[in-house]
Amino acid sequence: MDNLAQELKPAVAIVGGGWSGLACAIECVHQGLRPTLFEAAPGLGGRARTVRMDGLPLDNGQHIMIGAYTETLSLMRRIGADPDRLLQRLPLTLSFDDGFRLAARGSSRASLALAFVRARGLGWPDRLAALRLLRAIRTPPAAQETVSALLVRTGQTECCLRHLWWPLCISALNTTADRASARAFARVLNDSLMGGHGAADLLLPRADLGALLPEPALFWLRAHGATVKTGTRVLGVQCSGEGFRLECGDGPTVADRIVFATSPHQLPSMLAGLPDMEALAREVSALEYEAINTVHVAFDSTTRLPDAMTGFVDGEPHWVFDRGALGGTPGLLACVVSAARDSREQTEKAVLATLRRQYPQLARPLWVRTISERRATFRCTPDRPVLRQPRDDRIALAGDYLIADYPGTLEAAVRSGLAAARRIARRP
Repeated sequence: MDNLAQELKPAVAIVGGGWSGLACAIECVHQGLRPTLFEAAPGLGGRARTVRMDGLPLDNGQHIMIGAYTETLSLMRRIGADPDRLLQRLPLTLSFDDGFRLAARGSSRASLALAFVRARGLGWPDRLAALRLLRAIRTPPAAQETVSALLVRTGQTECCLRHLWWPLCISALNTTADRASARAFARVLNDSLMGGHGAADLLLPRADLGALLPEPALFWLRAHGATVKTGTRVLGVQCSGEGFRLECGDGPTVADRIVFATSPHQLPSMLAGLPDMEALAREVSALEYEAINTVHVAFDSTTRLPDAMTGFVDGEPHWVFDRGALGGTPGLLACVVSAARDSREQTEKAVLATLRRQYPQLARPLWVRTISERRATFRCTPDRPVLRQPRDDRIALAGDYLIADYPGTLEAAVRSGLAAARRIARRP
């Protein structure tokens, strides 16, 4: 591209290289802007990335995507990251350690309905209770209703609670049912179980998280003239003339527009140097967070579990993924504890005890590594603040916490990043 033409494009600084920041940078290129992406960590991806522990490449969490993640799948295709190759698409399948199994044989609504009829472990009272819930959520629940209150209101059975709604709630919202927002839960169920063809399909990563978006996005952005600075922390932001001055570890940078795509707990300090941001900073500070602990357990390469994904009704872990069955490292199990309360060591001990009890044929592990994300997601409660964009249209926020009535998911992060880019592109 001609250097003068490139210089004439409005310069956009994007602070944060997670999935929302990457989506924003990609869309900025499409909108004819000139983005520079700043990421303090050595690599991109934020809370959904590949990390190295003792030289081992491991995902910092086992993410489950679903067919309803339309914006995420579209973004992957846009940059050449083929979802059909990188993700294993399975009709909705829920298998639990106590023998419960619900497995759709296709991706249509009819296949999903038949799966509920044929599910091993669901009796007719359970099926009727599930139907009552799905009918009830056609009308959005009251803003202050919790998932637990919704489940009581619709007369859910113990079997439905243990094998359907409690596991789906904590997986999708990373918040326990007694605290979780019924409105957000209803939106997830409507988008997936009540969505169109394939919306409820499970999309399980065949590759590590870095290969899904961060690595191809880095290649694509640089190939299209964007600047990506990893290992570069933004220390402060101030207004400077008609634009903004960013103080960074490698020197100051000036931009015409700015997008804050950092984790929300870091945002108040970023906003401190900008005028009229005090109220927004207070609202962001009110957000609460939930942790996710992921225990990676390696066995010899011949190890296989009966299912690629198995749920545990007692919840420690909530899910175990056989990465070898998903096209990853043979013999590697990823064990996920959502809304984690225990320490890394306590979680690891409990997970290993569960594996020994459920799969006595397993040999002694070759190694165990546990990754704890203390602020994996915001706590998706009915009273969480609804945040608005700043009045100054040169500034935008991006992050999963900005999508109203939606939990902290990769899809929410991508949607917010795209919306942030389109917001600042509208400015003349």
